[in-house]
Amino acid sequence: MFPKPMNTEVPLTIEEAVSMLLADLPLLDRTRLGAMTTEELNLINKVVGLQIAKDFRLWSGNDPLLNACLEAIDENDADDADPTMVIVRAMWAKLQETHVLRLVK
Repeated sequence: MFPKPMNTEVPLTIEEAVSMLLADLPLLDRTRLGAMTTEELNLINKVVGLQIAKDFRLWSGNDPLLNACLEAIDENDADDADPTMVIVRAMWAKLQETHVLRLVK
């Protein structure tokens, strides 16, 4: 679902990670992701979390991004202490603002 980022540099913040992922995500996938429930996000993270961690070198030297994710987990008292889930949820939250179909009356 998430294409490999074209940029060879890794993001250092959650916002940069979200921007990189969304830049390469087709409109249909953005809309689908934005419409998902929080339970569905867990499945998405299981499918793409390892790839996100690998592409962004989360476990191999990208300490700024890892620390930002861990801080977000602490701030939100998240039950799921998975740094990749922080990125997936941040991407979903951004799409909630921009890519959710709404009923127009």
